[in-house]
Amino acid sequence: MWIACKFGGTSLATAENVKKCCEIIQSDENRKFIVVSAPGKKSKQGKKITDLLHECYQTRFDEGQFNVAFSQIQETFEEVASILPSFPIQTQLQEIRAQIFHSEANEDFVLSRGEYLNARLIAAYLNAEFLDAAAFICFKNGELDLETTLKKAEALSLKNIRYVIPGFYGIDERGHIKTFSRGGSDITGSVVARAFACGLYENWTDVDGIHVCDPKIVENSKQVAQVSFRELREMSYMGASVLHAETLLPIYEKPIPIHLKNTFAPYMVGTQILKKRTRVDEKETITCITGKNDYTCIQISKMMLDKQLGFVKKVTSVFEEYDINISHTHSGLDNLCFFVEESEYRKIGFRDFVATLKARINADKIQSYEQMALLAVIGHNLSGKVGILSKIFHALKENNVSVKTIYQSISECNIIIGIDNSQLNKSIQALYQELI
Repeated sequence: MWIACKFGGTSLATAENVKKCCEIIQSDENRKFIVVSAPGKKSKQGKKITDLLHECYQTRFDEGQFNVAFSQIQETFEEVASILPSFPIQTQLQEIRAQIFHSEANEDFVLSRGEYLNARLIAAYLNAEFLDAAAFICFKNGELDLETTLKKAEALSLKNIRYVIPGFYGIDERGHIKTFSRGGSDITGSVVARAFACGLYENWTDVDGIHVCDPKIVENSKQVAQVSFRELREMSYMGASVLHAETLLPIYEKPIPIHLKNTFAPYMVGTQILKKRTRVDEKETITCITGKNDYTCIQISKMMLDKQLGFVKKVTSVFEEYDINISHTHSGLDNLCFFVEESEYRKIGFRDFVATLKARINADKIQSYEQMALLAVIGHNLSGKVGILSKIFHALKENNVSVKTIYQSISECNIIIGIDNSQLNKSIQALYQELI
């Protein structure tokens, strides 16, 4: 069984870390396809290579500022390249420096060079083959074109050897480098696992596995042994920084299991991510307690709303016209609530948006409530568990948390609660103590 492995930025931030990753890779000959990120932070005060490349792109017409950012990139790669003195790191860096100033070097191309150079270096160190992601990963209209990607991958003449592939990018319809959103190397790993018929996708990071809560919020929170694809989607979407939210798309149909492992403690069991859990412990009903700040709730009130056919369609068409992505919706007899992330809300002229809504739907009132957080309890068969909501409300009441709104679908694996931004972390802590 072939294995696709992805190593994150923290795992590859220093020469010592890269050596640990390579030891893991070489310990199993079935690890044939290795996806690498750009080097991450070496310290809390440091910067990721991708962030430094962004600075280089932004300051490419200011040589002084550019040199400050590029010198940090050079320092990091020189240290990492010390694992292989014969690697022409200076030549590679100077080539990238020149490419940034090229008139056709778009921002995505510049941002992708961290992964590209790291993959070149690690392939040389492992005596493996470098395979550029641009050779098969394709985008269409800004999104992953999985069908074309799979066809291109199938057409590659691959040998029975180990390949190292840069994460985070591919090419668009015009043949230009196109990146995923940040954290997109997770998606590259799943694409590679699907494209090359791997039986397992290992995602190596700097944590032992998935925890019920962010350990920064709840110290020593319980680790979860197994998570379903559906639960992972909810967790990623609601702010748990486990894997990129789109990681499952390429592998869902097969389905290929994911094993989340710790580069710095490879002996730990990690967390399995499966299409469906193979075991469900009654004590593990709750998979994750998480949340995200900075939502705005737009509430639309209209008397006899329930009798007006097509009203919701008219409302959502205005959101679409203003290019606003709706994160969640709640409804009542005479009102609709739409939750949008603040970044979506801030990019529009709200007065114009409201004026258009009023003109299209003749609402009685349109109000916005800012600085809201969405608190999420995610787990297995939550709707079938008696007493879960009672425990949630009890914990929040005891901690003086005011609930603005709550939503639970009968078929979903989550409960979503609207609260004030300032109360998110203490709410997560309270629910962990009550439920776990």
